[in-house]
Amino acid sequence: MTRFQVRRKLRKACSKAKYIALETLSMGHESVSHTGSKLGFRASLKLVGMKPFIRALTFGSTTVLGLSVVAGSAHATSFTLTSPTSGGTLGNGFTPVGGIVLDLIGQNGVRVTTQLAANETFVGFFDSGTPVSSQGNPGTIGTQTGFNSSVISALGGGIKEVGVRFSLYDGDSASGDFDDSNDNTLLVNGLDFGDWSSVNAENTDNQGNTGSNGFSGGGFRNNTLDTGWFYSNDSTLLSSLYDSLVNTQQVVYQVQDVDPYDNYYDFTQGISSNLSNVGQGPSVQPSNPVPEPLTILGSLAAGSFGVALRRKYNKQQQKETAEV
Repeated sequence: MTRFQVRRKLRKACSKAKYIALETLSMGHESVSHTGSKLGFRASLKLVGMKPFIRALTFGSTTVLGLSVVAGSAHATSFTLTSPTSGGTLGNGFTPVGGIVLDLIGQNGVRVTTQLAANETFVGFFDSGTPVSSQGNPGTIGTQTGFNSSVISALGGGIKEVGVRFSLYDGDSASGDFDDSNDNTLLVNGLDFGDWSSVNAENTDNQGNTGSNGFSGGGFRNNTLDTGWFYSNDSTLLSSLYDSLVNTQQVVYQVQDVDPYDNYYDFTQGISSNLSNVGQGPSVQPSNPVPEPLTILGSLAAGSFGVALRRKYNKQQQKETAEV
């Protein structure tokens, strides 16, 4: 690790400490008085697609934080709602930002989709955050249940494509960040699904509208809300994933860090409160039926017959007009 990255990591630790302190204070909904008026104190840094600036004002022994905001873009993005699998656009009920979306394409073409709500994921450093049971390296981001035997059997005995979508503020895995270049790996049921730095993620605001920072080109950026898709069609990997689904009936998402416990994770940060609690269990969608050869031939024959009848009718009309 270079001296530059060490300095960035130290600055990051300081900023995270400040963030945790602000969050702790905000939980109490405390208010302070000054010149006879009440100043409601609610420090919230969970604003994305907007640029927050904090000003500290000291009145005696009391510090009040002022928050000025510069609004960002308000154009909806299709990227976050379009899976890299052959299934493409997600169905109804999925949020454009937040949570963990899983898109499975079975060997028979059947699609199974699900979303783990953002507020059901891990918060904190992986050596001290909550829930305690998720701490460690790898650290557990969240667990999606509901993969019963009927859902699994709908996949036709295997999986041929997988897409996994994450939204993360301040991921620090983009180029130049202290967790870039193969530092962090996504594990799904203990299986390696790739480097966080290799995912092209898009910046959005807290509602999923296109943000001003565009695409990362790889990784989840520092102090930015990014959403991106992991993808695999590796038959060996997906065979192992299918076997794990059969055995456990759940999907466990984890992050493996080469130098763990140096980053603070909050998968709800920057997500609008009306989206952070949205999730849905595994849902089976039938594959798009491919017409049988006989059906195709029948359609062509019917079409040709219709054209012939139309020509005959036109000729008859022309003949009657000429006679008149």
